[in-house]
Amino acid sequence: MRPLIHHFARIIEILLAMSGVVVRRMTIARAASILLSLALYLWLTHINSVTVAVWYFAGATLIHYVLLFGIFAPNGWTKRFIARYGEEEGFRRYEALMAFVFFHNGASTALACTTSGGLLFGYAPEYAWTTLGLALSSIGLPTKIWATHIVGIDTYYYRDLFLRRPVGEFRVAGPYKIFRNPMYGVGHLHGYGSAFMAGSLMGLMMVAINQACVWLFYLMIEKPHVEAVYGANIQEKPV
Repeated sequence: MRPLIHHFARIIEILLAMSGVVVRRMTIARAASILLSLALYLWLTHINSVTVAVWYFAGATLIHYVLLFGIFAPNGWTKRFIARYGEEEGFRRYEALMAFVFFHNGASTALACTTSGGLLFGYAPEYAWTTLGLALSSIGLPTKIWATHIVGIDTYYYRDLFLRRPVGEFRVAGPYKIFRNPMYGVGHLHGYGSAFMAGSLMGLMMVAINQACVWLFYLMIEKPHVEAVYGANIQEKPV
């Protein structure tokens, strides 16, 4: 019974971390940021405006990838974080910032799905889209959780990229035995699944834009780092 509870608690911890809530390093400031972010999302949901949803997604996506590229570029801001605060405190501050960004990245896509839902239902019965969405989500979300469990929450937040060195042993396990890059590939299926269940064409487009941006980041910034740090024989790293 205890191992089952432990595994369930681990899944919840990973789900929260993927949503921008890192329980293990929660502080009063982080909790306040989460509550304010949640309040903003609920307020925008109450407004129920497609225009607002588009601007919210555009702003959240721009901030997300400007930060990723700005922080992790060869002469990026990681050096400033570490020089000023040291490695551990610098990573905690960076992680808090990225958790905020992760939350709004997901929340903006969810808002787009809820405010623009139903359009696809005119092309096929609602139950067909719902079934397709559930099928995609049942593959994508467990795969992403499993992959995060394998690499750890710190690696999910790019700790190795932040420190410019390995933070754990490279191992091909779980979904990495099947997929070369389960988080950036199959792991995005649950986003498409949510859009299909809402019948949102705009939601599908936003998930596709987000996936294209993260692959661009991977190819331009992360993959060169992986090959340099983990060795030329490592073609893919759990990400």
